Order: sequence, then C-alpha cells, then structure tokens
Amino acid sequence: IFYYTAVGRTDFRELVKDLAKEFKMRIEMRQVGVRDEAKMIGGLGVCGRQLCCFSFMKDFKPVTIQRAKKQKIVINPTKISGLCGRLMCCLAFEKESRGRMYAEEKAEEDK
Repeated sequence: IFYYTAVGRTDFRELVKDLAKEFKMRIEMRQVGVRDEAKMIGGLGVCGRQLCCFSFMKDFKPVTIQRAKKQKIVINPTKISGLCGRLMCCLAFEKESRGRMYAEEKAEEDK
C-alpha cells in the first residue's frame, strides 16, 4: 500500500496497473490528508512532546482560529500551526481542560 498526499484528486489507475504487472503483486494507492500524514510519520511539536495525532488522538476534531483568539494566543501562523501546516490540535484541548478544571473548582467550593 502506498499512501500519498495531493492537493486534488489524482488518478493513478494506469500507474497501479503497470506496477502490479511489473512486480506481480497487488498494489494499492491511498490518498491521505496532511493530518493523517503527520499521524503516520510522527515527530515532535513545538512543545517538545510527540505530536498529539501520533501519540494518542484517534480522530481529528476541527480547530478554528476562534479557539486561539479565546485563549488570547498571539495569532502568528508559524507559532500556532503544527507540522501538518494546519492549526495545532492541542488548541482544541485547552477549551476542554479549562471547562473540566472550572467544574472541579466549582464542585470543591460548593462543599
């Protein structure tokens, strides 16, 4: 199986037929997105840890620039973009973490 990324759809049917004929084996080519590519390859994020998508994420939730703005992060594309070139997935976790922390603090205050 060959995985590849491309901006648009690419028709590799003829290439696959030629390769299968040449190597006498089944050949598959699958187009993947840039986040899927980062998940397969892995690497380190700007935080110095393994990429979230590589280490523990199962599916990709949409990340919007509004999430970064709500966190009062400087909107610098080089600072808030992951290795895949999209907004860092960890921006989505901040909202979830703060919500959980707030709920836990509120519960402790009510005791």
